[in-house]
Amino acid sequence: MNLERHLKRLLRRYSDIILSIEEFLIISQEKLHIIRIKIVLIDFSTVYIRQIVKENKIEAYSYYWISRKGEIIEGWDNAPHHPNIVTYPHHRHVKNKVEPLYDFSLEKFLESIRSKLKTRG
Repeated sequence: MNLERHLKRLLRRYSDIILSIEEFLIISQEKLHIIRIKIVLIDFSTVYIRQIVKENKIEAYSYYWISRKGEIIEGWDNAPHHPNIVTYPHHRHVKNKVEPLYDFSLEKFLESIRSKLKTRG
């Protein structure tokens, strides 16, 4: 399936929490794709999505949910800077803590945000 079509379909599934998509960029060179997406959510917080996909495998990613005040609500990434985490290099930042991350799919990240937005009311 086409990468752009796949991502747009995924984002449509979360249209109930998305106010607008401010940036949607895919840079492709042969089997390498760099993805950058910026989303404004219904509470005016922002989600930044970055992925590097090589030969259909996610090599690097960072998904960050930022409050209106610019504070990290939650961030998932695989930057290799927390070797003590059992799921190294995959981890999540929640407030001031770093936690293991077992499922790092973008869909799981968006589902987590949806769940938290719904419980906030």
